[in-house]
Parts: sequence; C-alpha cells; structure tokens
Amino acid sequence: MSDPAAPILEIRDLHVFYGGIHALKGVSLTVHRGELVSLIGANGAGKTTTLNTIAGVLAPKDGQVLLEGASIAGQPSHAILRQGLALCPEGRRIFPNLTVDENLDLGAYIRSDPAGVREDIAKMRETFPILQERAGQLAGTLSGGEQQMLAIARALMSRPRLLMLDEPSLGLAPLLVDRIFEILAGLKRQGMTVLLVEQNAFQALGVADRAYVLETGRIVKTGPARDLASDPEVKRAYLGG
Repeated sequence: MSDPAAPILEIRDLHVFYGGIHALKGVSLTVHRGELVSLIGANGAGKTTTLNTIAGVLAPKDGQVLLEGASIAGQPSHAILRQGLALCPEGRRIFPNLTVDENLDLGAYIRSDPAGVREDIAKMRETFPILQERAGQLAGTLSGGEQQMLAIARALMSRPRLLMLDEPSLGLAPLLVDRIFEILAGLKRQGMTVLLVEQNAFQALGVADRAYVLETGRIVKTGPARDLASDPEVKRAYLGG
C-alpha cells in the first residue's frame, strides 16, 4: 500500500541530453496529492523537456522519475499513461480531422468502461460548455481557446492521478487566458493533482500551491507560490517588477 504522505511524483537528479546539449542538469522536484505545482522559467529553460521526460516522450540519461514510489523513467509514454499520468502538451495537439466527441473518446482509449466514458464525456461538456455546442464539429475548426479546452478535457478523459499541463495559455487572448486559469483553479478545488508549466508566471503563481523556478536546466528557487510571487529576484525576472 502506498504511503499517503509520500509524493505522488518525485524526480531525483534528472539529467537529459539532446545530442551533446545538456538540457536538464540535475532537476529534482516533488508533487503531492491534491497539489497544484507550477514550474516557471524563460523560454529554453527546460520546462517542456522536464514534462516530456516525466511522460516518457524523452528518456533521461540519468536520474529517477517515481510515480507513487515506482520508477517510470524510460518507460514508453503509453505505459506511463496507463499508470495514471496524463500530459496535455504544448500546442494542444488535438486531432483536427476528428470531431470534438471523437477527440474525447480517444482521450479514454486506455479505459474499458464504456458507461464511465460516456459519463465523463457528459462531465467534460458540463465543465467546458463550448464542447457541448461543438460536439459534432471538426476539432480543427475550433478557435485556439476552444482547442485548448478540448485538449485539457481529452487529457482528463483518462482519469489521471496526475495531470501535467504544458503552456495552456500560450497564444490565447487575455480573456481566454483568464478562463483557462479559472478552469485550473476549479480542478484544484476538485482535488486534482496538477503539475503546470507556464510562461505566464504571474497567473501560474496565483493559482499554484508551490512552485519551482527553472533556469538553463537547473532548479534555482522553490517554495510556496505566494512567497515566490513576492521574491524580488522572481519579480524582476518573471513578473515585470
């Protein structure tokens, strides 16, 4: 039986290379059940690399990735998804030539409970009302904000124990950015465990319990999100203050 006080996700001294480029240089972090943890940093800091390595898209050179104490480092992404870790990737990656409902169905492809899948599709339509309106519409014809909501809903269809989101507000108008963060706050209230990568540091720190600051492949600061939001170095580098 897993220890309820133990992290649901723990990364220890993770090193990742792209050819000769040392992209992650000993990254360590933890996420506990029910937490929303943000990973912030500039472009090229290694945020997406971190998520892709956790999700099995990339294989680490060294270090450990533990999901509820079990090592998942180097496992294929489909095996990691089956263990309860879902990634909503940067750029949405919806299937443009399939309908909204077909995209949601594919989000549940690892499941074998058709009644539960139908129930969760109804729940996604309730959480994201625009998906109800667009249910039979090709996903590629949705606006950017609608596609992002579909991408989040599709990831939730696997009923993950941990949801990872990579830049969910990227390229969206300010009103839609606010809506995305309202959705994240709602997931947090529901007890969902979330690891969020977000370049919009102000919004990310506003919704998170804790946060890590990543610079050129290294964690340089960590702590309660509220403390980091008032940290002079963080404010100067990421919050425009």
